[in-house]
Amino acid sequence: MPTRVEMVRASICVAAAIVGAMPLRAAAQPSVQSAVNQRVRVTTSDRGVLIGQLVTAMPDTLQLVPDSATDPVSIQRASVTRIEISRGRASRGAAARKGAIRGALILGSIGAVSLALQHDEVQASTGGVSVAHGAALGAWSGGLFGGLVGAAIGAARAGERWERIAP
Repeated sequence: MPTRVEMVRASICVAAAIVGAMPLRAAAQPSVQSAVNQRVRVTTSDRGVLIGQLVTAMPDTLQLVPDSATDPVSIQRASVTRIEISRGRASRGAAARKGAIRGALILGSIGAVSLALQHDEVQASTGGVSVAHGAALGAWSGGLFGGLVGAAIGAARAGERWERIAP
């Protein structure tokens, strides 16, 4: 039977493990007050998503001038589910790289599956290729084409970077 000292030590170890496993909030996370006169994206339960410049942030309401309007809109804080601050536009190079990776993965996997299923028709004059060879050819050609298309789409649609500042 464990002694009292051993039981206390075990309890302290368990408590330390539980506290250590708890997620911590970022200490440098900006507040809603610091977002005044900044471009924000506010998600509400009743109006959906509003993007614009935050004019004032009071404890119970927010005043936001949406991109599509000139007059401020009042938003009840109780209906707000998320507030994000704009950190600027993503670079076209970064967006192209992300699009190329996504496009290559998607079309490469589709190409691998489709040419693996049609391996007999790939080189019909020689009697076809193996399933693995067909899958490799499909992954290569689909990945190459998907990467090029994805890079073009990503560069054309470089979006904004958003940082969440409030629930």
